Amino acid sequence: MKIIKHILPTDIEKNSFLIIKDELKKMNIQLPKETEPVVMRVIHTTADFDYVSSLCFSKNAVQIGINALKNGATIVTDTNMALSGINKSALKKLGCNSYCFMADEDVKKKASSLGLTRAAISMQKAALLDGKIIFAIGNAPTALI
Repeated sequence: MKIIKHILPTDIEKNSFLIIKDELKKMNIQLPKETEPVVMRVIHTTADFDYVSSLCFSKNAVQIGINALKNGATIVTDTNMALSGINKSALKKLGCNSYCFMADEDVKKKASSLGLTRAAISMQKAALLDGKIIFAIGNAPTALI
């Protein structure tokens, strides 16, 4: 009988990133230093290496995002699944918050009365927040409207 030894979650994640890095090396892909952590995280989350060629970054996007977080920006997601992937303790250390308004009762009622999606209305609600906001749009495309 094979004995399975206990592996810490942090070790699983660390090993996953090493595997991704190794696969990228085999593919002869060298990511830019600034965007590498983002691309690696996306691949880790999706298990889809096509993101290496399909992700686009505006000039200085990563540094702008880092600066926004260091200055207490709020992250608003279009889905609760995306919200659940955000490290809340890391955000708290930076003085940041994160929200998803998709399931809020007021969003549901307004979307229904206007004939719009909850994603679109939740982003309207988010736009009323004070301060810098980072919008993290995933699989609710009408949030972009």
